Amino acid sequence: MDLVTLIREKRFLGLEFLSWLWFFSEINRGLIELKGLGTVEVWFEDRMVLETGIGNARQTVTCQGKDLDLTEARTALREGKKVSQARLRILIEGREWRFTFHAEGFELSGVRPPKTFEAEEEEPEGEAGLLLDRVALMLELTGVVDALYKKFLADRLTETWVKKTLPRLRAWIDE
Repeated sequence: MDLVTLIREKRFLGLEFLSWLWFFSEINRGLIELKGLGTVEVWFEDRMVLETGIGNARQTVTCQGKDLDLTEARTALREGKKVSQARLRILIEGREWRFTFHAEGFELSGVRPPKTFEAEEEEPEGEAGLLLDRVALMLELTGVVDALYKKFLADRLTETWVKKTLPRLRAWIDE
């Protein structure tokens, strides 16, 4: 099996992950405990795309705006759509990242990492130090996203998914 076929067959996992993350974040008031990282905050912000189907039969709903009211997005979930893109804000130990997560390819775009230097402060290492700082922040963010995905898989690949999580998720969607 080639890589493209494998990605197409498994794309549903990314969609389920992002839908689960929205649910899990909302029922826990944004706080998610991650093994080895402690508590992180995950918030869905001003843009969300939900979809169903594949290829030309794909239907998409885009919800966006300041102070996003997610009623329309919840309606799309009730209709069987899953979250395919979302603008997220993640906070860990006072540092904040904002980015768009694309579920299909597990891609992060438009990443705004936390500021680690004040505008007036001179970085002692110059441009190289600033670049290394950015790389470290990106590695930290991808580590958090990986840990969130591992938490999802630990739930999704066990009988807990069918017995506990899925009924709670369906009830949350219907609220």
